[in-house]
Amino acid sequence: MQQPVEGRVVVTSGPDGLRVEIRPLVRTRGARRRLALAAILLLASALFGGARLVQAWETGLRRGDFADLSLPWLAALTVAVGLFTPLAVLGLAALAFAEETVQVGPDTITISTTAFERTKVRTIPIAELECWRQTLLPLSPWWTWAVERLAARWRGRLEPLAGAARPKEKKWIAQVLARATGKPLIDDFGRTKSWDQTAGRPEPDRPGRP
Repeated sequence: MQQPVEGRVVVTSGPDGLRVEIRPLVRTRGARRRLALAAILLLASALFGGARLVQAWETGLRRGDFADLSLPWLAALTVAVGLFTPLAVLGLAALAFAEETVQVGPDTITISTTAFERTKVRTIPIAELECWRQTLLPLSPWWTWAVERLAARWRGRLEPLAGAARPKEKKWIAQVLARATGKPLIDDFGRTKSWDQTAGRPEPDRPGRP
């Protein structure tokens, strides 16, 4: 069985279990356009802000005082533009090319995440998996665009996943994984998420079922 979700998330099931694949954003034309527009707006804003900051520095140094904008504020804005603009560009690049797979087998869950040409693989024994967690905690990766994160809780810690997925995709992936593993999906307040949130979405069979 194979079921694409908005062209990016593909769920397949077979003899080896269930596989969730999150494909790179650059695979779709619409996503490429949105990313290009976001990059253009980001760079234009940075250039405009940088030019205004340079002008403010020149005026303040020439006068010998910073009456228009206090020196601490000017320094803070300069650092913000100089530091966070490159980070934002890197974040967009990561979102564009990142890909991830989650393989749910009979005994283990294998999460493989590729970003910046590096692949990180984590293996979680299903017997030690406590639950799936939708959380507002600032988990990795830092470049994800979702405020709410998805993680697997095991051995008392949270293992983040689906960082490259969009918010709607992430919620659906969470429900699919909860159904596949038989583990609950909970939020930060300990409430179990209702299956009604996946109405209209396909629900893959649990690995091992006929």
